[in-house]
Amino acid sequence: MTIQPDDIEPEGNRARTAAGGAMYLHDPRFRWPERVPWSELGPDFLEAWGFEPPRGKREHLEVLGPSGSGKTYWVETILQDHYREAERRRTSAGRKHIETGAVFLATKKDDDVFSELGWPIVASAGEIRDTNVIIWPRTGKTGLEKRAFHAQRVKLFLDHMWQEKANTIVAFDEVGYAESLSGDIRLQIQEYWREGRSLGIQVIGMKQRPQGALRDMHSETFWTAAFAPNDRADLERFAELFGHRRDWMPVFDSMDPDRHEFVLRHSKSREAYISWVDAPLRPQKIRRGGLMHILSR
Repeated sequence: MTIQPDDIEPEGNRARTAAGGAMYLHDPRFRWPERVPWSELGPDFLEAWGFEPPRGKREHLEVLGPSGSGKTYWVETILQDHYREAERRRTSAGRKHIETGAVFLATKKDDDVFSELGWPIVASAGEIRDTNVIIWPRTGKTGLEKRAFHAQRVKLFLDHMWQEKANTIVAFDEVGYAESLSGDIRLQIQEYWREGRSLGIQVIGMKQRPQGALRDMHSETFWTAAFAPNDRADLERFAELFGHRRDWMPVFDSMDPDRHEFVLRHSKSREAYISWVDAPLRPQKIRRGGLMHILSR
């Protein structure tokens, strides 16, 4: 079974925006995003994204940015803050388990940020035992052998996490690469975007460019974050994800790449902010005992 071409975001230019206007018009509702450091914006984001919505209503998050822009570091910061807040709520409420855990799928060859977190790192889904964990299937193989190795491990991971009442955040460090491993995996990730919330699965998908991604990554997410791209052609596509390109291209041009600034927007409320991580990652000792029932099988 294969995905129809309509399911794939084309490389071509999207001339019209969700607001329905032509690309050369300005949106009269556009407001320049306020600059707020993550130490101030982060707690409000976590409340709205990770804690306030009821089960089944939580929203996915897409994160775009070139290699080295800071997107992985920011996502790890979100998950670390989420874990700390979940632990605080569990302790204060006397709960036996954390309400929502997180599993981070890493497919890069190497990245120091993963080891900086202090999270357990495992090589396959069957080894997951902790509340927040990185699954990182590393191999010395190259080319087609490397892709075959990753395809086998990613398929097992997706099968393992897909079950009723999962109540889990599933983060992909490069969702485009995972989708490309096989048609079956692409279909499964499409199901994660479309149906995951009904199981309590909240997806974070990171990608370097909007082009070539499943349309579901854009259509099924209400939260979009983007770091400024290096290429002017990519800049146009980044801007179109947020609205009218003439409104949003100057926003991206104003962002400081040395400070790893990004823009975060919620499509339903239309709230948008420019932010940056202004505090270093603090390694977190993960509470032992398993990620609730989802990892007990």
